[in-house]
Amino acid sequence: MDLGRTVKLLRTASGLRQREVATKIGVTSNYLSLVENGKREPSVSFLKRLAGILNVPVGVFFLWEKPGISSEKGLDEVRDLVTRLEAMYVFAKRGKVTARQGIL
Repeated sequence: MDLGRTVKLLRTASGLRQREVATKIGVTSNYLSLVENGKREPSVSFLKRLAGILNVPVGVFFLWEKPGISSEKGLDEVRDLVTRLEAMYVFAKRGKVTARQGIL
């Protein structure tokens, strides 16, 4: 998973729309879409503002930048959780399960 997909996953898992998040962090929804689709690299200040809105640590955006960088149990658990959230999002998008039903 790359940075853009992580941003999108965390935003959608928070139940927030692109336009809502973009307004809150002071960018256009088009720019946020470009970030989520990997077509723009966001600044650190952008990621800090986004992390604040999503109520997550900034570091969560970089968990997949260099796979295998750490084998700490806590980091592995966070990766597993976000991976399961991604699966939940895909299933919900297909209409097979709602986010509230979950698969966690």
